[in-house]
Amino acid sequence: MRRHGLVTALFILTLAMATSARASVIVFDPTGTPGASGNINIDVFDPGPGNSIILGANAAANVGNSVTSLFQANLDTAKLGPSVVFTNGTGGKFFTVAAGLSQTVLANTGGAFPTLVFGLAPSPTTNFFDIYAQPALASDINGQCFVASCGGTLILQGLFTQAQNNFSVTGGGGGNPLDQFNSNNYGAISTLNGIGGFNSTIQLTFANPDYFPGLTTGSSFLFATTQSNLPFLAVDPAACFSTNGVTSCNQAGATVASVGTINGLNGPNTMVQNDPNISFNVTAVPEPASLTLVGLGLAVAAGRRRFMAALARRRSSDAKLS
Repeated sequence: MRRHGLVTALFILTLAMATSARASVIVFDPTGTPGASGNINIDVFDPGPGNSIILGANAAANVGNSVTSLFQANLDTAKLGPSVVFTNGTGGKFFTVAAGLSQTVLANTGGAFPTLVFGLAPSPTTNFFDIYAQPALASDINGQCFVASCGGTLILQGLFTQAQNNFSVTGGGGGNPLDQFNSNNYGAISTLNGIGGFNSTIQLTFANPDYFPGLTTGSSFLFATTQSNLPFLAVDPAACFSTNGVTSCNQAGATVASVGTINGLNGPNTMVQNDPNISFNVTAVPEPASLTLVGLGLAVAAGRRRFMAALARRRSSDAKLS
């Protein structure tokens, strides 16, 4: 398959996987207060364009290399179907997303315009997905206050159980500014051009009942970045990232300067603009009575099989005696 065909196939696959899970309607209370007065129904939690950094990888990354991906963004909206039911900042309520995971380079087509594929590491040392209620809007350009250290309240937490992303270099290089959102805040840094996608499944490990009443651990939701881009066109590149979802800007060497003079080409790390959404996919746990009925049905079926087997043996024995 030609390289552009591989790019198209990978991108279509990512989008298909991102939309394959049926979204569940859940209750969200952006006020974070007990009781039903602030409750709204949602099925998508949609962050705005945000920042990712891949630590230990650029366009020349070798297959098998271990990397760490970090992500942060402000919420944009929460939706129910096509309708926006909450916009970030309404009523002074702000929300952020921070995530990190260990990954492995699964493929690199090589050449001047390579396509790279990353997957979740078999035993990830970094693995977190956090949603916070914040006292104010987090700073995209400074990379501050997406996590707990600025007074954020953890409202949802999970672990990646599946994750795959791809990114294809399409051009660019010297003279192509990394930051093309409003003014250029990083004039000394240019970037390769590129496009890609990301999809993952995250197992819920904590849900704050004041914000997500009725959402329990054991549920799962699909976190899908439908598009990754370079250069940055919809948000400022971040100055720094959190490695643990708790402390702001604690990643040594993860400043924007760590991408080199040409992002994706001559630095040890690569920054990418991502635009994600989170679709909830709740798996119902059977009631105890239902489990009892299922167990009873299995026991009856097993007993019937044993009875039929014994009957067949008896008939065979009778036939031999006659």
